[in-house]
Amino acid sequence: MDTASDDSYLKAVRDLNGLQTNHQILEQIRASGGRLNENSLPEFGAYIEKLGHQVDDLNRLNVIHVTGTKGKGSTCAFIQSLLSHLPGRPLKIGLFTSPHLIEVRERIQINGYPLARSEFAKYFYQTYNGLRAPSPPLRKITEGSPATPMYFGFLTLMAYHTFLAEGVDVAIMEVGVGGEYDSTNIIRQPSVCGIASLGIDHQAVLGSTIEEIAWHKAGIIKRGVGVFTVEQPESAMRVIRDRAAERQAPPPTVVSPLGTEVELGLAGAHQRANAALAVALCREWVRKRGLSVASDDWIAQGLAEARWPGRSQTFASPRHANMTWYVDGAHTVESMAACASWFTATAARDRPSVMLFNAAHDRNAQALLDVLSAKGCEFVEAVFCPNLSRRADSANSTVYYDAQLAPQKGSARIWVAHSPDCKTTVMPTIDDAVAYIEAAYGGPVNILVTGSLHLVGGVLDAAKGSV
Repeated sequence: MDTASDDSYLKAVRDLNGLQTNHQILEQIRASGGRLNENSLPEFGAYIEKLGHQVDDLNRLNVIHVTGTKGKGSTCAFIQSLLSHLPGRPLKIGLFTSPHLIEVRERIQINGYPLARSEFAKYFYQTYNGLRAPSPPLRKITEGSPATPMYFGFLTLMAYHTFLAEGVDVAIMEVGVGGEYDSTNIIRQPSVCGIASLGIDHQAVLGSTIEEIAWHKAGIIKRGVGVFTVEQPESAMRVIRDRAAERQAPPPTVVSPLGTEVELGLAGAHQRANAALAVALCREWVRKRGLSVASDDWIAQGLAEARWPGRSQTFASPRHANMTWYVDGAHTVESMAACASWFTATAARDRPSVMLFNAAHDRNAQALLDVLSAKGCEFVEAVFCPNLSRRADSANSTVYYDAQLAPQKGSARIWVAHSPDCKTTVMPTIDDAVAYIEAAYGGPVNILVTGSLHLVGGVLDAAKGSV
């Protein structure tokens, strides 16, 4: 073990956590009906310049830019796998995604692997110290422009800096929230843009209707750049088509889900739409790069070997025989419906099932649990806990933690109303919840973990020890 690298990495994680917006500020923004800051991209361009780059330098990264409400991360995972199987000279592939499951370095990957701890620390401090250097001075967009981006924006900046320094052939960039004002959208000329399935989410900043949300998501469309989308509600498609016309982009191409005869490395029927979008984006990227590919073997291989931890993932407990964990970070009504269908179709029916659930602070626990019940999910016990984990990477000051566990107790009451005979238990942390389940169930058992990717990450760490 490289102790110096580990110490440097952990220091970087602590400094990074200091960039989180605290819960009180976020609540003030929500209460005021705040929307995403229209100055955010000009300010982000100034940060790029502060590090010695020009915004147009990012065009060299041949970006594949992906947004959506659900499925955008899985789409990016398919893209990464597909391009890694492209025949000819191996590509150097950058991937930026969020959130992380166990360690924050998962968010910035090269060729399918997170940055090594030493590399993460190196590029973190190049970015962190570069922003604080007295020269060159930061170009201020407004008098109140911050000197440093917050947590997600900082990681986006670090990812772009890393990919430029590493000389990647392609950067796959997953949007954080929305698209129009998202920090990833600083790119002026991506190679291609993709829109995964849209739904209602992040209403405080994106709006409460599918049309408002589609407007933000379609903000990644650029002049002359191809845009591909999965099938969307017609009202959302109208917005996407209108925004493409406004931006002088080609009309959006709608892709249909792949058939069941195609083998996918990611479980769940919903992944067939994500896989189809990934194939379309890769084909367009290959065309734009002027590459000649003799056969489509790379597509079959790339789809079959794609991996994306924390989404429709199954693993056997390394400590307890016959204990099988089913983890899926579903946190919207649509993704929870897909999760429930996957679980009921996959989990062994000859053994009891337990649920471990938490809904993040801005999610509707009632709606998510209603979906699980409506889809016929039955459990002998439901365990609820907050997204509290032992790892520094999991520290989250954007969330208010109720020491009395009122949100979790509320979720337990909701589930009892659906399933009066189901036992419910509330635990103070993820680690405590995993220890409780492992101690309580010695025989064959299925455990569904869902409601939050942060919860899933903590369970993967506590129950499996890795992603």
